[in-house]
Amino acid sequence: MQTIQQKRAEYALKKIQEAERKLQSKKEKDEFKSYASALPAMIHMNGLGQAAAFYKSQGGRHEHLYTLLSDWLTQDNQPYAGNNNLLDGIAKNNMHIYRLAQAEAQELMTWVKMLAKAYITGE
Repeated sequence: MQTIQQKRAEYALKKIQEAERKLQSKKEKDEFKSYASALPAMIHMNGLGQAAAFYKSQGGRHEHLYTLLSDWLTQDNQPYAGNNNLLDGIAKNNMHIYRLAQAEAQELMTWVKMLAKAYITGE
């Protein structure tokens, strides 16, 4: 049986490996790592909703990270389970659920950030 940390790590690794295969240039890879590194701080400073809306609105590699986060937070046993996407979950649920989702997002993004640095190289 996996711990929640192991599940987060497994999910993050799968998504980072998918991203690494899709990213072609050194610039794209560097941007992705930069955006992955910046998202936890943005969530901390502005809140999950504002950070998610910003990343969704930017498209490209920003939106890939939004989708990664949205897919995690809307799956079974997560705060927004049963919602179509992260922003839908934020809009339809209460502040208690929002706080749980924000804490979970920070935990997941710790893995995403570390694994992006480890697996996405500029070569």
